[in-house]
Amino acid sequence: MPNFLWDPPDTPERMSLAFVLTGSAVASAFAVALVTMVRRNRRLSHELGETRELLARANALGSEDAQPHPVVEDWLSLPSRTALDALWDWDVVADRIRFSARWRELVGLSAAEVHRSTEEWWGRIHPSDRAQLQADVASQLTGVGTQFSSEHRVRHEDGRWLLLHWVGVIGRGPDGRAERITGSVRNTTAQRDVEGRQRREALYDALTGLPNRALAIDLLRRAINRARRQGERRFAVLYVDLDRFSILNDSLGHQAGDEILRGVADRLRTAIRPGDMIARLSGDEFLLLLDDVSEFEDAEIVADRVQLVLADPLQVLTSEVTVGASVGIVLHDSAMVEPTDYLRDAALAMHCAKRAGRARHERFVPEMRDGVRRRVSLEQDFRGAIDRNEFNLLYQPIWATDGPTERLVGFEALLRWNHPVRGTLSPGEFIPIAEETEMIVSLGGWTLHRACLDLRDFASPGPEALWVSVNIAARQLANRGLVAMVDNVLHATGLDASRLKLEVTENVILHDETTAIEVLESLAARGVRALMDDFGTGHASLTYLHRLPIRTIKIDRYFIGRMDVSPQCLEIVRSIITLAKSLGMEIVAEGVEHEAQLVQLRGLGCRAVQGYLFGRPLLAEEAQALVAGLERSPGACPRALLAQLALSGGLEHASAPSPEMVSR
Repeated sequence: MPNFLWDPPDTPERMSLAFVLTGSAVASAFAVALVTMVRRNRRLSHELGETRELLARANALGSEDAQPHPVVEDWLSLPSRTALDALWDWDVVADRIRFSARWRELVGLSAAEVHRSTEEWWGRIHPSDRAQLQADVASQLTGVGTQFSSEHRVRHEDGRWLLLHWVGVIGRGPDGRAERITGSVRNTTAQRDVEGRQRREALYDALTGLPNRALAIDLLRRAINRARRQGERRFAVLYVDLDRFSILNDSLGHQAGDEILRGVADRLRTAIRPGDMIARLSGDEFLLLLDDVSEFEDAEIVADRVQLVLADPLQVLTSEVTVGASVGIVLHDSAMVEPTDYLRDAALAMHCAKRAGRARHERFVPEMRDGVRRRVSLEQDFRGAIDRNEFNLLYQPIWATDGPTERLVGFEALLRWNHPVRGTLSPGEFIPIAEETEMIVSLGGWTLHRACLDLRDFASPGPEALWVSVNIAARQLANRGLVAMVDNVLHATGLDASRLKLEVTENVILHDETTAIEVLESLAARGVRALMDDFGTGHASLTYLHRLPIRTIKIDRYFIGRMDVSPQCLEIVRSIITLAKSLGMEIVAEGVEHEAQLVQLRGLGCRAVQGYLFGRPLLAEEAQALVAGLERSPGACPRALLAQLALSGGLEHASAPSPEMVSR
């Protein structure tokens, strides 16, 4: 092992050479590591010296006796807690600026020296931010405060723009003029990006990119305030709700539903004017805020454009889909100060448009609010109405007309609510409430049971036994439990399944077509028949005739009531009867009120009718008396028998228009 004498060299380099000359590999490695450590410490000492100098200058700003200033210590404690901040010191009087070494890394400089001219700072400022920085500097230096703050974009050496937040302490001379600012600067680009993304997620709809409900309400509030300040500058709100979207979404799938919503959003953007706003409130509901609108007519022009842009089919995945919309319009009202008031009234008008037939618009009128209050009151009263025995059934006779005298073949059960205060209410007033409150299933079960029980009691079984038809609501038919309910009712009442018919409409089937087909086929297998009610009023009724187990169709009363005055209606009735015959289906004409209509229907080959020509709907005991009277007098004229039994107002009553209560 070689020997050597230790003579401490005066530099790390000489120390390394001394170890190498000894011939010891271990000593050589130790020397290299020692040199590296010493050089690193030199750099750290240099940067620490810069920091100490800046701190010393900052502390010197606090008072004339150079005692540490507490505010300065507070501001400069920030960079001591994180290595991400650069320190800066601006001599305002000499207009010279100095940065710590961290500044080079921040802006991507590779040179060891940084220019001390303020151009190092000002030359990197984004052109759009210079005016704001000048304003910040001017206001803060000429004031009396001790803190400086500014956030602006600075150019990185690679061309990127960084958002930097500058904070510092202002040192002032005896005359109060600013002499020096010392502080730190932090890169807030990533933080602001995250905040911007979060803000966008909070205010914009992720699916369509439109403002969401929260932002729409804020923009509507601004419009209200602007209209209050500017007097004549008014606005309008359009509430747009897609028609039958839930059916499309359920049948085509949620991915297709999302495509539809995005497509509708793009179309609606083309319907509004510059300066107007469109938002997605939720689901398939959109809001259009129209600026500078004076009259309803101005808003209706945009509403018409909405219908126009939605008229063409949308390309959704591999198929084309046509979507309609119902629109409610509310005009600026100086008495309304809350955005939610406008949303409420516009939604009311929109629902009126849906009830009026969809794919249209309606203006809001104050009377619509009265309807809502009435509806809310009815909803409260509806709960428990079954237990209070407030519902009952009326039975409208259905007559065969294929012989010299009409012959009774069945009844349609018509549900009525005997409200203790409002009197008798028709289904149109309470069925929607029952569907929305999910009480339609229990109400439907009561109706089925009562109708089957009454028919069993007042009509005997047999080969040509009378039957009863019961209207089925959309939520009932969409519930697979309907089959079990019908089974239970037939078992409990002992009624044969062939004597029960269920009346459905196109709208009921469209609510859930797949389930409707399954339920009706299951019931048909048990012998329960289905009728297509209101045939001819929908757009797709023909498509269901070969897909559903329906053997009877009812011609809507609208066409029957206009046969004698409208050649078009007469031809429609003729075509429906011809179609039914060619398909081997039975047909019933509804709403027959005049003798001339009966004569026309017989001439066209219609074999069954119902309506006020034969009298009003009957209570259960009255229907029982009618059946008993016909059994005692076979072949008797039914209208004469009804008059004899005092079950109708006779021909005078028959010639009167049908009251609203006969509507379903």
